[in-house]
Amino acid sequence: MAPLHALVYQSQATRPLDANDLDRLLLDARVANELADVTGALLHGGQRFVQYLEGTRADVEQIYARIARASQHHRLEILEQGRVEKRLFQRWHMGFATAPQTLVQQLSQSQWRREIPWLEDESAASSGLARLLAFWKEEAVLAH
Repeated sequence: MAPLHALVYQSQATRPLDANDLDRLLLDARVANELADVTGALLHGGQRFVQYLEGTRADVEQIYARIARASQHHRLEILEQGRVEKRLFQRWHMGFATAPQTLVQQLSQSQWRREIPWLEDESAASSGLARLLAFWKEEAVLAH
């Protein structure tokens, strides 16, 4: 089995995204990541995104290259990347700092919220996961 690799990046939306834009992004990313066997989480708050990706290095780099070509965001900045000992996510999730606007978003948010307690326990072992959770906490405070 190939070693696992994780990558965490942040980016800025190029324009305000409406509910339909976010649904398309969510569904498209879920399919692409599943086909590539990449798991992790994408968090959206305000006009910002932070995403944690994990899988083999080649698979993560393939997904990140696809992400870098997307027109919905710019100012991509890799925050962390490197080898990880195990997957922290069983699937790919998307979480929203503001209230989800559609059923698709509500289902994804529900899955993400179920993961948070377990992820908080694991965050000490992964600086990338710690960055993802810090963004989540910061955006949740700003949203309320």
